[in-house]
Amino acid sequence: MEASVTLYAFPPSHCSQKVRLALAEKHVAYTNRFVDIEMRLQNFEPDYIRLNPRGVVPTLVHGDRVVTDSAKIIRYVDEAFDGPGLSPRDETERKRMDEWIDLQDRLRIRELTFGSMKGAMGHALRGISMPLRKRKLLRLRSANPDLAEAYDAKIEDLSRWRASIASPEEMAQVRDETLAALDRVEMRLGESPYLAGDRYSLADLAWTCTLARLQMLGVADSFYGPERSPRIDAYYSRLRSRPSFDQAGVWERRPAPDVRRALLKAMITGSGETRVEA
Repeated sequence: MEASVTLYAFPPSHCSQKVRLALAEKHVAYTNRFVDIEMRLQNFEPDYIRLNPRGVVPTLVHGDRVVTDSAKIIRYVDEAFDGPGLSPRDETERKRMDEWIDLQDRLRIRELTFGSMKGAMGHALRGISMPLRKRKLLRLRSANPDLAEAYDAKIEDLSRWRASIASPEEMAQVRDETLAALDRVEMRLGESPYLAGDRYSLADLAWTCTLARLQMLGVADSFYGPERSPRIDAYYSRLRSRPSFDQAGVWERRPAPDVRRALLKAMITGSGETRVEA
């Protein structure tokens, strides 16, 4: 009997989208378990911390195997399931793919997202959400001394995160790092149609979600666009035309009202489980 697959994720999460995209590309059926990382902060709850000590999404459970960290999960999905191969067989191209995945994974998308979000949502995320997160972490740490090490790490990470988005100098560095990485992508696309070579790979999958995130934040034109980065602009058009883009629900703009209502309802009730067919 085939082992069950469960993905613990939050729909707008950049890293969750990478894994959903990998599952869609591989045609894997799975159960999606909603984890609210914004209002109810379910990723801080003891049961979830025991599953994923870093207290982040996504987490993939395949039978008895628990895999965390999106860069590791997408590699695992490609290796563990049948379907189209997403890694080159050529050793040089595979190494190149890994380098592009690692470069994308080092980008500070979380800081860029919280630091760039405008309007009431941006104010809420930066000015209201952060203190609430710390209070909940301190309370849960006190109530669960066996998880103190994990909660201490989470509290320290939150402090660094808050300091980064409050610092204009730090945010300027985050943007400069992102621009430098995108310049490398633009240069690479002058050598081959995809980052690892002539075929779509996990590297392109990972960068799909980063390019979409910049679109969602409304800052894509200042990072890449037809004038600044014509190759990336054309590349992204090809990436978003793949069936997996819509199947995985990649967020590249403010979602439609019905999607926002469904997300808000799930966040208020704190629960939600859906079956995603292959």
